[in-house]
Amino acid sequence: MDIFFYQLALIGYILSMAGFFISLFSLKPKVQQLSIFLFSFGFLAHTGGFICNWVQLGHFPIIAMKGCLSFMAWLLALVYLMLFFRFGLGVLGAFFNPLILVLMLLSRIIPGVTIPPRPVFRSLWLNLHIVFSLLGDTLLAVAFCAGVIYLLQEKQIKRKKITELSGRLPSLSFLDTLNYHALIVGFIMLTIGLVMGAVYAQWVRGSFWNWDAKEIWSVLTWLVYAILLHERLAIGWRGRRAAWLSIIGFGFLIFTFLGVNYFLKTYHSFR
Repeated sequence: MDIFFYQLALIGYILSMAGFFISLFSLKPKVQQLSIFLFSFGFLAHTGGFICNWVQLGHFPIIAMKGCLSFMAWLLALVYLMLFFRFGLGVLGAFFNPLILVLMLLSRIIPGVTIPPRPVFRSLWLNLHIVFSLLGDTLLAVAFCAGVIYLLQEKQIKRKKITELSGRLPSLSFLDTLNYHALIVGFIMLTIGLVMGAVYAQWVRGSFWNWDAKEIWSVLTWLVYAILLHERLAIGWRGRRAAWLSIIGFGFLIFTFLGVNYFLKTYHSFR
């Protein structure tokens, strides 16, 4: 049943992405309205699939990479809908939707774990560690999207020619503010997730730090965002610099989230 719902979600996200791109360059508000409807349909189907998967497995389905990717896509979709209903900026869907779709497709391609996880991996503390980490990753993905849109809008403005695209994109001030708040909350969530992971490692493996590849890259990613946050708060970095650092930081985050598991040796496979 969860596969049926996930397929419906993919259809909704794919069709809405096409609509968002069309509405980005057209003056047809009905196209954007239809896109938001299709996106909402995809989100509801995604929610149904996640709940069915939870019931079938008997535990919150985020232990394996497959479930983490799907959950992060769901969180990003939720954030987009919250931003839309708060600010009415449907145009953000043209930038959020592709990332959501990539995460969903990866979650469908990556094989799931066919055997039940060991009891040690079904701990509430471990689940909270993963949830907080994914919340942080999602909000930092929002900062990444805001940074990309900021650079695109800035380029449009520097041409000193108001185009249809620049008229539809949010203001530079809004994008910088969105980047700032997503960075702060995402960094806090990421920090909580790292601390909880260290405490859990002490309980399970007898040490807060084991020099595991995932641990090393997680700390490196945390340091990149700590530097960005410091520069924003202490030095006053805004605009282009903050946007570029958000994009660079997201590159570290993606490698930590995906690359480490498939290119480096780590005990974080949770098998």
